Amino acid sequence: MADGIDLDNTKINLQQLKVLLVVYLKQDFRSGKSFLQNDAKEFAASNLALLSMLGMYVFVGFSTAIFAFTGADLFLYSVVAISVTLFLVALAIVAESSNVIFNETEPDIIGHLPINSATLFAAKVVNIFIFTLLLALAANLLPTIAGVWSQGSNYFFPVAHLIAAISAAFFSTTLVMTSYGLLMRYISKERFNNFIAYAQTGLSMFLILGYQLLPRLMDKNRFALPPASRKFLLFYPPAWFSGLALVLMGTINWFSLSLAALALISLAFFTFLALRKVAAGYAAFVSQLAYDSNVRTGKKPSEAEIAAPNRKHNRALLRHSLKTFLLRSPVERAAFDLVSTYLKRDREIKTRLYPSFAYLIMFPLIGIFTGGLADPFLSNEFIFHALAGAAMIPFVASVAAETVIFSEHYQAAYIFRVAPIPSLSHIHRGLRKATQVYVALPGAVILTILYSFLWKNFLHAVLLLAPWVILTPAIMMFSFFRREFLPLSRKYRKGQQSARLTMLFFASFFCIMLVGTVQSLSIKGTLSYRYFLLGTLVFSALIYFVLRKLSGEMRPLLAAKTLDE
Repeated sequence: MADGIDLDNTKINLQQLKVLLVVYLKQDFRSGKSFLQNDAKEFAASNLALLSMLGMYVFVGFSTAIFAFTGADLFLYSVVAISVTLFLVALAIVAESSNVIFNETEPDIIGHLPINSATLFAAKVVNIFIFTLLLALAANLLPTIAGVWSQGSNYFFPVAHLIAAISAAFFSTTLVMTSYGLLMRYISKERFNNFIAYAQTGLSMFLILGYQLLPRLMDKNRFALPPASRKFLLFYPPAWFSGLALVLMGTINWFSLSLAALALISLAFFTFLALRKVAAGYAAFVSQLAYDSNVRTGKKPSEAEIAAPNRKHNRALLRHSLKTFLLRSPVERAAFDLVSTYLKRDREIKTRLYPSFAYLIMFPLIGIFTGGLADPFLSNEFIFHALAGAAMIPFVASVAAETVIFSEHYQAAYIFRVAPIPSLSHIHRGLRKATQVYVALPGAVILTILYSFLWKNFLHAVLLLAPWVILTPAIMMFSFFRREFLPLSRKYRKGQQSARLTMLFFASFFCIMLVGTVQSLSIKGTLSYRYFLLGTLVFSALIYFVLRKLSGEMRPLLAAKTLDE
């Protein structure tokens, strides 16, 4: 072309790549207020949420670095450190993928520009890799230093380990991006949206469970893995990059060379697959996801529904009656309908919310694998994992509330400023009730079924979970304290949700610990469980009304600038 722009979908235009990357990085590393500003502007500043997330990963790295002083040899210490790195990076990519690789608003912005698919996809990969690289470096800052003191280490370890950690981060990035890119080619939009949401839930569950179980298995074996058993690590990707570190440190044998070869081959394979199978048609498939008109907007009526219209009409009347009774204000009902619709149908919200359901069954699964999930009412020695799983009900509901703040449709939330809304509390109550109905209640049902099946006692499952269902409205109020919590009103940036969830966890930690301690004492017979349930009801109501009074949500919705969050 005369202007020098290459539209060949298989070639990367370096000039365009640089420009796109600069734009993406500016979006990632700035912070700003929502479109709901009175002057409708966003300002550039540092992304404090991302910085706090990096600080959290440094803290996680501290717990990994301790393994260096427990007698572990160099290889197993490296395997643990690289495993943690790969798990954390994969979870971060899963959480951020909907805003990077699946951004459906992007075709409206750059779709008309002469940017080929390979360049656009390469910019996406490099962008998410820079993000994951920062996380990997933060998580390995302390383990890199501490690893010098592991058995068999030398002074080349810091450089070798950093190269291995960076390679593992790139492996995780290309693996997830390529897998999702291939799905875009072969799955319809409707199936794609549902599959991605559920696949990310399963992947998050696998990664969280693996991250929790690996240190326990290593500690159980006292970091002593017989040489004959180490060959099974040839099928464990984090061990491949540990082998790469060993080779860089000068440990040359068939085992380390085999692991290093697998690491390099995997990187080359996924890089080739990304460039050949995904990059060429990436822009077209993203546009298809954004503009596909063949998506069903509603379920096709079944023969049973056509034959029995009265039954369908009666169910609709029952739902309407319940909503009218439980949601007295029209504004509250509107907020409830808005949030519930996005929770059920919006891919961006689902891909950030559904993985949090893994927290509900993380502790029960750990208890199952470690033999510590017996009925606590019959065996007082096994209480922690069952209680920890129950405590996740209000936490996951709070996660849902935080999730629906962000949306690519945030500009439409300006309607909150011009609609006749008498009080901010009407919006808050509708949002909270929607997350309780569509998140907390299904979570409680899932745990009830799981505990009932394992314990063969439905009543014990209900008694264990009931206090946490009662406590959910009170715990959720911590999210709304002194905040203007408008649904779908902010544009999402990397790290914001994770940082908010960390602060939320610490804000509600003492309340959860207090109730959990009293519940464990009641289960052991120190206190009457009947009085504990009554006390939980009173305590929850007290916390709810006190926080609601102090939160300031009873004031009218401000027409001026929103609070700087």
